[in-house]
Amino acid sequence: MAIGYLSGVLQKPAYVQSLMTLLGNAPGWTREILKKNGPYISGVRTTENIAGITHEQFHMCVPQPNCDDTTIVLLFAPNGAQAWAGLREKGVVSFLGNPTDAQQAVLRKQLAVPELPPKVTTPYLFDVLKRPAYAQASKNLIEHAGKLPGWARDVLARNDVAYSSSSAELVDIHGVKYEVFTVCAKEYNCSRTHLALMFAPSGTQAWGVLVHEGVMSYLGAATDAQLAVMREALNPDERKWGSPSGK
Repeated sequence: MAIGYLSGVLQKPAYVQSLMTLLGNAPGWTREILKKNGPYISGVRTTENIAGITHEQFHMCVPQPNCDDTTIVLLFAPNGAQAWAGLREKGVVSFLGNPTDAQQAVLRKQLAVPELPPKVTTPYLFDVLKRPAYAQASKNLIEHAGKLPGWARDVLARNDVAYSSSSAELVDIHGVKYEVFTVCAKEYNCSRTHLALMFAPSGTQAWGVLVHEGVMSYLGAATDAQLAVMREALNPDERKWGSPSGK
């Protein structure tokens, strides 16, 4: 094999000795790479400058049972004088040869397993209204709103009323994170009757934009930026209304 592959450099005694020493107590599958025609898949040699020293690097896997379960990345010091390795075995990463932090960083990068972004879960309105601060903020809206449609008052007061709520949308306004909920009363047409509520961090204050039978009104003294966010949230979109009921 060409010198660009592991089998090429293993024609040199120093590399063989370093690798045999490294793999002495490693999982058995790793020693397949010592075989001249071993059952492994090898990438071409690359180099990495670590702390001013050029290391040779080889990325390989043993495809039995699965390459994702049996991956090894080797680092060699110049002329094969020493070797280090990173292993990924069934998703678990480990190291051989006591690599430095800088060497580990290089090995980790090569062993990285793509991950799905963490699932972010946000609460629904009827969840946050169980918290005293949110409940008080909602009560304050009722007290200063004047005449409200019965369904809107019931939603804000946590009375027994059937409605659907979007989960919280986190919105940044001038560096402050607000929670915004959109609500649709089930007894009315959602395209003409719904409510957007915005809460300050930890539910310390609330504001709202209400649409009832096509007429829009405001709850609380929201700023122009806050009103713009809530009006945008009220843009009718049938995809919002598949969330759990507020009963």
